[in-house]
Amino acid sequence: MQLDLRQVDRVTALMAWLTYHKVERRALAAKIGVQPSAITRIIRGVRSTQWIIEAMVREGIPRELLPEPGPGPGRPRREELDEFTDS
Repeated sequence: MQLDLRQVDRVTALMAWLTYHKVERRALAAKIGVQPSAITRIIRGVRSTQWIIEAMVREGIPRELLPEPGPGPGRPRREELDEFTDS
């Protein structure tokens, strides 16, 4: 049976992929060295921590099912803040 995930959104596709391949979030988190909640936040797209995403790819999860990595730690650049101000 072929698993075709092109018909659903990224989160649903990733959840289906994990289930199909019997990858448990707790086990994945333990392998990577993070809390299971960090994996859940990555899956939902709430967080996009680059090193966690890269670790998930190394564990075999397809990159196209993961969110784009975020800008990294630290304060946003002034230009990024300016687009959200009214002045």
